Amino acid sequence: MLLKDATLVSLDPPAVARADLRIEGGRIVERAARLSPGAGEDLVDVAGGVVLPGLVNAHTHLYSSLARGMPGPEAAPRSFTEILERIWWRLDRALDAEAVALSAEVGAVEAALSGTTLVFDHHASPGAIRGSLAALRGAVERVGLRSVLCYEVTDRNGADGCEQGLEENAAALADGASELTRAMVGAHASFTLSEPTLGRIAALVRETGSSLHIHMAEDRADVDDCRQRYGSTIVDRLERHGLLAPRTLLAHAVHVTAPEVEKAHGLGCWIVHNARSNMNNGVGHAPTAFFRRAALGTDGIDQDLFAETRAAYLRMRDAGRPDAAEAALQLLAGGHRLAAAIFGQSFGKLDAGGPADLVLLDYRPPTPLQTNNVAGHLLFGVDRGHVRSVMVGGRWVVRERRVAGVDVEDVYARARAAAASLWERAARLA
Repeated sequence: MLLKDATLVSLDPPAVARADLRIEGGRIVERAARLSPGAGEDLVDVAGGVVLPGLVNAHTHLYSSLARGMPGPEAAPRSFTEILERIWWRLDRALDAEAVALSAEVGAVEAALSGTTLVFDHHASPGAIRGSLAALRGAVERVGLRSVLCYEVTDRNGADGCEQGLEENAAALADGASELTRAMVGAHASFTLSEPTLGRIAALVRETGSSLHIHMAEDRADVDDCRQRYGSTIVDRLERHGLLAPRTLLAHAVHVTAPEVEKAHGLGCWIVHNARSNMNNGVGHAPTAFFRRAALGTDGIDQDLFAETRAAYLRMRDAGRPDAAEAALQLLAGGHRLAAAIFGQSFGKLDAGGPADLVLLDYRPPTPLQTNNVAGHLLFGVDRGHVRSVMVGGRWVVRERRVAGVDVEDVYARARAAAASLWERAARLA
């Protein structure tokens, strides 16, 4: 395939250039100002349209796709732990195998339509644990996206639920990687993990050569619990178990200090900032000024990284950061660096050798688009409505705003029926 006359916009570092891209075998094999089409090569005239690297959602919960519009609990939650207990832990306990698969398919469709080509999913379905990650993998791969999957191990569902969660992570890792999918070991959060369970999680990480994906210090309650029960910070607790390591994902990190962040980064960990979720749950604002190895996640609110980047910028700007625009762009670009660490490919680089994970935008800037103002256009001009076509590994996932791999109307019709049943089951749970 040859993409002709594209306005290529990369993020790390920000750059804008007019060029052609030749794609073969799922990769960009040539980039130049003018390339001539070869025999039998599919020619796509971009006509000056903007092409971005596919976006990366570094922390999400696909199972929340069927929660949109779900009635709230009779008694409104008054704290973060009550939000978990009265909403999300009821929802995940109500999930069955059908709802797991459909929520993943809906989430993947919405990610694709938002220009998100890779999702790091943190899954929980206590009533349907076995086979859940295989169901997620199948659903996301049907849509054509990349994913990094894990099951959140926790003690909150009893010994059997904990055991099955460990086994589900082990099974996903044993299934092996594919072109599109990788697996990690998942854990909920320190305050729902005993010392023996955390030890078993650490053993699984060591035995499989994998890495951990965990919520950390999202709310003050997580930090206080660790202090009271273990006499340490969460960072120190994870370090004692050998879980702070390269490619470890620490989601949220709202209530952490600069030395804690420095220790985590020094050991190779990544922090995932989820600005909209943090504001929605009222848990506080992460100290993003300390973050160096960091990326953006949506925490399951949706799969829209354009909206997430804008919210992260606005929250940092409201907090008084003069470099908020540049910082927000670096968080978005951080997803590409994280993806490169997991997949071993140069994500985010629109150069020869990089994976052909691309987003074609129907965005015609009314002002000059150039290297020194990329952040201004992404934060104040571009949104998911501009996504026209999406490519993953050289294959069209979205073409002219139509998802190629699945019948979206059928998926959504089945999802609506499954969601109604899911909400009824969740409402019955104490």
